[in-house]
Amino acid sequence: MKKLFTLASLFLTIAFSANASEGLTLVGNQLCTESGRPIQLRGWSTHGSWFKYCYDEEEDFAAMKEAGANMARIAMYINEGDGIDVEWVKSCIDFCANQGLYCIVDWHLERESPSISRGNPMTFVGQAKNFFLEIASYVQQKGYNHVLYELCNEPNEDMDGSPYEVGKEYVWNWIKDYCKEILPVIKNVDPDAIVLVGTPQWDRGVVFPFMDPIDEMGLNVMYSFHYYAGNQERYLGLLSSASAFIPLFVTEWSISSDAQGSKDDTKSADKLMEVCNGKNLGGQIISWANWSWSDKNESSSTFRSGSYADKLWSMSGDYVRKLLAYGDNFTFSESSAYEGAQILDGENDLYLQLEKFDEGGNYNAYYDFDEDWVLCSPVPCNAGNAGINGIRESDFVDIGYTNEDDMSNSYYNLGYIAQGEWVKYTIDVKQAGDYEFETYTNNHIDENIIAFTVDGKNALVDEDGNEIYRALELQASLDGDKYEGFHDWDWTTPISPYATDKKFRLRFREAGEHKLGIVFMTSASGLGSLKIKGSPTEIVKANDVNRQIVRIWPNPAQDGTLNISVNYDSNVTIYNVQGVAVFSQNVAAGTTKLNAPLVSGIYYVTIQNEKGFSTEKLSVK
Repeated sequence: MKKLFTLASLFLTIAFSANASEGLTLVGNQLCTESGRPIQLRGWSTHGSWFKYCYDEEEDFAAMKEAGANMARIAMYINEGDGIDVEWVKSCIDFCANQGLYCIVDWHLERESPSISRGNPMTFVGQAKNFFLEIASYVQQKGYNHVLYELCNEPNEDMDGSPYEVGKEYVWNWIKDYCKEILPVIKNVDPDAIVLVGTPQWDRGVVFPFMDPIDEMGLNVMYSFHYYAGNQERYLGLLSSASAFIPLFVTEWSISSDAQGSKDDTKSADKLMEVCNGKNLGGQIISWANWSWSDKNESSSTFRSGSYADKLWSMSGDYVRKLLAYGDNFTFSESSAYEGAQILDGENDLYLQLEKFDEGGNYNAYYDFDEDWVLCSPVPCNAGNAGINGIRESDFVDIGYTNEDDMSNSYYNLGYIAQGEWVKYTIDVKQAGDYEFETYTNNHIDENIIAFTVDGKNALVDEDGNEIYRALELQASLDGDKYEGFHDWDWTTPISPYATDKKFRLRFREAGEHKLGIVFMTSASGLGSLKIKGSPTEIVKANDVNRQIVRIWPNPAQDGTLNISVNYDSNVTIYNVQGVAVFSQNVAAGTTKLNAPLVSGIYYVTIQNEKGFSTEKLSVK
């Protein structure tokens, strides 16, 4: 007889653990309840079917709930153990429903099988279509709304290295072709579904969805990210950066390494939790599933080897249940201008002074990670020219010069760029509009994928006002040099390799102070300056006719007094970070002044009208 356990009274109630009878939706990039309240799902992933005794009865899921989880991920290994077992998955869905848990149904490709063509999800596309049709039909038949669909686990080419390298695009093409087959199957049965799409290279290649978007077919599509703290901290910046562009779900993570025999790293896991709890460029609260609810002889297992019946928690299990007991712990990246805002006056070109990045330090004003090839120690450090000519040595942004031989004839340079790094600059914009821009780049060939944000949201638009392509390639200053070229600089215009006929601009929707984010989704050879050209074009409104348009200002607000502009009659509800509604008011289309009784802190403003929901983050001083 299995033993149920009871946690000590020190474990607290989780404020955001909504009843799983309430459906989910996406508001922008944020996962929310159907009433528009941001939510973080958190819990465990099951292991393979050979550990089914850990989750073959409802009391197994009751144990997860008792430990503080509000979701469970059901990993359906399709070609190991007992293979595809639809009835077992249905039972797990039922158990989760009875316990008030959200449930991810994971079509779990196991990359090491010789029967799988290097992780290509198209290998089993026929079986996948039948599986998701049966599961979605069952969900609809039962009237469930607590189920999320994870289309493919870790689609990849079986190689190490950067998640984005020239030549790896074909893995993303596999995934896009697969989505064309699977998404209509789910949409036809469960059109409001939350669908999780895997990304290349072990679910780390999150740059692809916003560089070369898939057709989401009107579904609520999120993207999977995996993280093993013991040896993958170098990838954490990808999650932190991508949060500003796409909705993310960490469907698998562990305090351990992804290789056997490596030590656990709770400090690196702490950093993951900091990013998931809002300390990221987009201020996104990111949901997560820990790997794994089993007693397998691995450090990533929740229970000690062979101890599931007695519930002997492992180091990993203790770490996760303490996280769950702590409940909501949301904090967001905030920064302030360094020596005043830089001025974009709408007439003259602004040459952004890269050395004047915001104050606030790592995770707030910037995200910096020093690879083992940087030229300073100990890390983190300024790997550029720290301390020379006033460069800010105490910060870890790698600032140097484009011309070290003649610094008076040089721009400050962002260099030693690792994937996922970002940095913020406070800009005082005098005239709203779409601004052309150029980048000062060298001639060295690198991956060089760059993106831009304004106030934590995508800032790139094409000449037609479309925001579909959100990342560009920096161009070499000359013909490109694979080995040299670091000192040959010139002005270039970034391009999208997927839309070479498009010209792109930076959009500032309204005048006032804004946080401009420069984002490097890959390693890059350096950025010498950013030239934002004067005389902006008027913001293209053609695509805004049927679109929810919301503006909130000032943000940060003082004492809860703020203005809100909407283009439809709306209900405005303000939630604190514990998920409690603290203010609600109906407003007419146009601009309304609100006087909400708010103390200093972070809030979410949810706007509901005939076009659906929109949620904006609000800071109150």
